[in-house]
Amino acid sequence: MEETEICVIGAGLSGLALGTALRSEGRDVTILEARDRAGGRVLSQQGYDLGPSWIWPHNHRMLALASRFGLRSFPQYASGRLVFEDGEGAIRSDLDFATMGGALRIEGGLMRVTDALAIQLGQSLRLDHPVRRVTEVGAGVTLLGDNFEIRAARVVFALPPRLTAGFSVAVPDVPTWMAGHAKLIATYNAPFWRDSGLNGDAISHYGPLAEIHDASPVDTRVGALFGFTHPGAARQSGFRDSAIAQLTRLFGPLAATPNDVFVKDWSDDLTTVTQADRARPAGHPAYSAIPPTARLTFAGSEASPIDGGFLEGALAAAEAAHVILSRHSD
Repeated sequence: MEETEICVIGAGLSGLALGTALRSEGRDVTILEARDRAGGRVLSQQGYDLGPSWIWPHNHRMLALASRFGLRSFPQYASGRLVFEDGEGAIRSDLDFATMGGALRIEGGLMRVTDALAIQLGQSLRLDHPVRRVTEVGAGVTLLGDNFEIRAARVVFALPPRLTAGFSVAVPDVPTWMAGHAKLIATYNAPFWRDSGLNGDAISHYGPLAEIHDASPVDTRVGALFGFTHPGAARQSGFRDSAIAQLTRLFGPLAATPNDVFVKDWSDDLTTVTQADRARPAGHPAYSAIPPTARLTFAGSEASPIDGGFLEGALAAAEAAHVILSRHSD
């Protein structure tokens, strides 16, 4: 049986940030990730974010982290009008409003942040290592996987709290933010909607995309739109074609022929979602800290009372877990 001082389950933003902080102090830390990549819900493809996209000016933790790795931020495009589609499919495009005005994005995608953290962890980070059971025994914790058994003095759950139920660990039923949604990105030769005075924002009660935004890179060498769906929409037959047809209705005939289309249905990602997360949430949950036990600490974004569910919340949760672990040195 392998032994380690601290085992972090989950190599999303929180687990990566905590792992690098502990490793920089010389702590014996192992980070286990079920996926074949680091980043968790931070996922970029060809520089486009299929998970979270935005940082806000008050997110000082995220901005400091991006600066630490020399990554530049730029404003979400917000000049022009929003398109609105009602439940009957009627469209108006005369609303001078930008729903995400003031938000910031990272050049090249947010995965540049998590990739930079992962590199610093070296062999302490182990991908393709799903944990099946966590058991507190005496003065330690045993973690069982398909092909490994690890004994740790302390364990940190840096993942959605609902997923810990699969390890036979009792925690409050905490919804995972945006876990049931899907995201679609369509790329074009240019952000042509801007020429029509549109900012790329759209709100639709008709669907299948409920909320749409400009996802073009800062240099506008190409154009891109992305949209969120409500839970379950992406699992419907013909979703991709229906989404492109909707973009065409909202932004004109040039939207009908994207260069590429990327889709990530988080509701099918079992390293993120549980069956309970596939229901549409009534609103953003009020997240709070999950009390640690003698050997178990909770550090996912949904365990943070500060910006819970968001990127900043993931870093705040990592900070809080770090404080707890700093009181112990086995």
